[in-house]
Amino acid sequence: MQPMLSTFPLRKLPFVALKHVIKLMEIDEIVKIAITSRYMESIVKSCCIRIRRTIVSLYGEYTYVGLYNPKYPVFQPSQYTRTGKGGFETLSKTSSSSFSQKLKSVFRLPETSTTLENTRQLFTRIYKLFQCGPFKLMINSSTENIKKTLEIPEFRNFEALILCGQHFKKKQLDEVMEFERENQDLQILEGVIPVDYYHPNLFKYTDVHYCDARWIRLEHLLSIKDNFQIELGMNNLTIPDLNKFLHHWMNSEYELFKFMSIDIEKESSIPLDVLFRGITVLRGYRFGKWKRLISVKSPNTRNRQIMSISWSKSRIDMSTWSIHERPKQGDRDNEPYAPEFEILQLLKQRRVLTLKLERVGDDSLEKQEELTGKIEETNNQLQLRG
Repeated sequence: MQPMLSTFPLRKLPFVALKHVIKLMEIDEIVKIAITSRYMESIVKSCCIRIRRTIVSLYGEYTYVGLYNPKYPVFQPSQYTRTGKGGFETLSKTSSSSFSQKLKSVFRLPETSTTLENTRQLFTRIYKLFQCGPFKLMINSSTENIKKTLEIPEFRNFEALILCGQHFKKKQLDEVMEFERENQDLQILEGVIPVDYYHPNLFKYTDVHYCDARWIRLEHLLSIKDNFQIELGMNNLTIPDLNKFLHHWMNSEYELFKFMSIDIEKESSIPLDVLFRGITVLRGYRFGKWKRLISVKSPNTRNRQIMSISWSKSRIDMSTWSIHERPKQGDRDNEPYAPEFEILQLLKQRRVLTLKLERVGDDSLEKQEELTGKIEETNNQLQLRG
């Protein structure tokens, strides 16, 4: 005969012991404890429990507030939750629907209120309960009035706005592009964008990720300014387009981006003579790989004077660096690009001198000798730098 297990009310624990027990609980159990009384809610708040990631996903009957510590859907009106890659891909049954109804009751969320309003109220309560930090706002393409959602004060200060679905209308995209941004990111991770779409603010978010970038053209790239990271998925950009974009980066008087990746057609070889046409290029070795390096025309006006370019079978990656900083990759760093920058400047100088020499006529022997001497001097400096 097995002995019966006894229970002990948590409220009877001393304050310090109670906080310790709560911190050892799973996040869903902590939420259950917090909604039992105002006292327990205050205890949970005093624990200062940090949540790794918070997502508000607005998708009709599949709407939920997700606390990822690990992943746990707090509120959803249906019996399904989205799971899979990134937490958003597939639908599977979950046992939290009855718990969600209890949350509605305890948090006094009206049954007659809209899903959007209930989500707003619950998110506000949960956000105050834990140390959540920045959150991501995810909106499905089925949402007709995105502007209304973005104007909700509790949702405005998102870290990243994520759009996913099937097809996006011009009106929906315009509402997103015209949103007043401040150090916020835009990720359209799933869904088709009209091929003729354009908006002057398409690169105004700090980080931008367009999984469907077939509508992006060269003139759009030339509008990039002060972005941190840009990712372009499937696109119609050509190698000559990218060559012109690299020239634009070199000649600009301002920063364009820190990191940028552009998908290319798989299994296709990149014609480097086209990609780097008219550009002085140097090979540099960092993080166990050879990269192509190019530099800006006016280093005094730019904080990041050098670009590192690498590619795989499906993507071109570009990153820009100050010649005085140690480039980073994950948790690793490497030597600054200052030596390569000096060599690039000398190579450019030699190229200019060589072009001038080619234009000098045979009757200008003195000028030829002067230019030849400068070219030899430049070659000597290059030899000294290896």
